[in-house]
Amino acid sequence: MSRQLKVLLLLGAFLSLGWFWPDRNFQVVFCDVGQGDAILFSRLNYQILVDGGPSDSVLECLNNNLPFWDRTLEMVILTHPDKDHYQGLLSVAERYRLLYFVWGGLERGDSEFQKLLASIGDQGSRLIRVEQNDEVVVEEVKINFYWPNHNWLVKQLSDNGAKMTDTTLSKDNKVYKKESTLAIVGENKDLSLNDFSLVFKISFADFDVLMMGDADSRVQPEILATALLPDVEVLKVAHHGSKYAFTDDFLASFNSALAIISVGPNPWGHPTQELLGQLDRFGLEVLRTDQDGEIKLASDGRVWWREK
Repeated sequence: MSRQLKVLLLLGAFLSLGWFWPDRNFQVVFCDVGQGDAILFSRLNYQILVDGGPSDSVLECLNNNLPFWDRTLEMVILTHPDKDHYQGLLSVAERYRLLYFVWGGLERGDSEFQKLLASIGDQGSRLIRVEQNDEVVVEEVKINFYWPNHNWLVKQLSDNGAKMTDTTLSKDNKVYKKESTLAIVGENKDLSLNDFSLVFKISFADFDVLMMGDADSRVQPEILATALLPDVEVLKVAHHGSKYAFTDDFLASFNSALAIISVGPNPWGHPTQELLGQLDRFGLEVLRTDQDGEIKLASDGRVWWREK
């Protein structure tokens, strides 16, 4: 190989690294995964993936938004074990190393979810079960949980013949964690998985995103009775824009500028006209993945913007 060719190859490799090297801004990507949720938060060389969507289409989103050499996700958060939220994580776990797996501890008995738990266990990922008032810190990103409430959780499980195992608390210099290998066991048809969905705020300095999972109007009165919700810049709409996504009281309890709806083709008419009208009444700008595709936001911790 000639010296000139070697120089050109080295220059090409250097430029390639420069192109893919992440900047110092906090990035949020609402992946276009159809009727489901998958949201990627990243800064520098660490990433947090919330849910994985209904299929392996989440991999395209990760490929587009992670450096090609990075095959580690510092944290995965599963809001609740419905297939349109966890199914894609099976493919993610096959191709990426998952350091921490955060969940509400609610387990499904179906083979696919058991396969996901087995894959996480084989990797040696650290399991973190969270509930209201817990905080997780990943480098400069803070995650504060507002649901589920502990007393509500215990009562729901007790009333429906389920149970919770004990957990222990520990911490390191990056992540405050409540650990358990299995917190909630058993399935009951009277329990709606949506009601147990994690609700939390992800913050980078002064930029905040409120994540709702599928925690809709059924449990929002309970959330308001037990938690004080903060003002946020961005609201991830609950339950893909169902007409039951929000109560007026819930939306009136905090301020937000932008609502994001993760949605795809579906037989339920999501997002419904009732929901869109409600968001308009509260002065929220709306973006939706079925119309806008992959939605990218960024912030330097003071101001935020949409990236094209």
